[in-house]
Amino acid sequence: MKRYIPLIIFWLALVHSSTAWAFGECGLSCCIGGAVNSGGALAENLGLSFQYEYMHMESILDGGREISPTGALNQNWKRGGYYTVPDNMIMEKYTLTAAYPATERLQFLGILPYVKNNMDMLMKSSTGTVMRHRMDTVDGLGDISLLGLYTAYTDAPIRPSRRLTLGLGLKTPTGKNDERTSTGAMVHAMMQPGSGSWDPLFLANYMRAFYPLILQANLLYHLSNKGDEGYEYGDQLSYDLIARLQAHNYINLGLEINGIHAWRDKDHDGKYSHPLSSMMDNPDYTGLNSIFLSPHFQIKIPNTGGSVQVKYQTPVFQEVNGLQQVVDWRILMSTSWAF
Repeated sequence: MKRYIPLIIFWLALVHSSTAWAFGECGLSCCIGGAVNSGGALAENLGLSFQYEYMHMESILDGGREISPTGALNQNWKRGGYYTVPDNMIMEKYTLTAAYPATERLQFLGILPYVKNNMDMLMKSSTGTVMRHRMDTVDGLGDISLLGLYTAYTDAPIRPSRRLTLGLGLKTPTGKNDERTSTGAMVHAMMQPGSGSWDPLFLANYMRAFYPLILQANLLYHLSNKGDEGYEYGDQLSYDLIARLQAHNYINLGLEINGIHAWRDKDHDGKYSHPLSSMMDNPDYTGLNSIFLSPHFQIKIPNTGGSVQVKYQTPVFQEVNGLQQVVDWRILMSTSWAF
């Protein structure tokens, strides 16, 4: 059974498809969506995966229509006041995932993220002058997530052709959500490393194999709660449709469709909201629908429990509430090992 562990760990690495990141568009779907794929119940030892994620955000949408940063400024600026919009944002995430098989049907996952966010902004002053400035880098430990995965059905203990896995988890409030700028203002909610809330997670995965082709579908619901600073991120429903082909003994090729629906945020105490002066600090400008196309490849290291993989995501459809900066592209690189 140990020969299946590199494949298992590859799928653990593959996962981390949006909000973002601190807690932005992708949320946890990128980290969890593929964690149950391809024989997770067959593992006999501890598996570890380390993943680096780089996301570039520059485009601004007004609903489903692209608008320039200057256009967004002019649309919202009121004479005598000032208004800011994001010009570009780089969000990075480093994620350590550990998988432990308690029984043949039950696995436990732990996901430890570290985030680093940078953003350039445009500001239109009270006199109408447009200026550019860069925010201080925001980085730190994110929210740790713990999950249990149960194989509800499988037609074979090894190389099954059909398998249904159900998962239940909890996102914990380990990341800071009260970071402030050098002037003492609260950092944008989207850029905070954590959420300050305890959130339940619900997962379902179905696998259908036609070896060497494997098809899978993931469904993840993230039920968000109000954080200790009064901010409540919108619930998220994400799905992944995955096709993977074993092109060689040590090479797997794949293609995914990753979708996410996020509901609007709520700022119950008003600590993060400045809708008259900032596009980023308007809860009405949250919530979206996104679909990504994601090709990927994985190389297994011969005669070891190791593998490396690269995944590239590009949006094919994005629609937002109000004005929002959205993902232009994302790349995920990981290395995994079985012990």
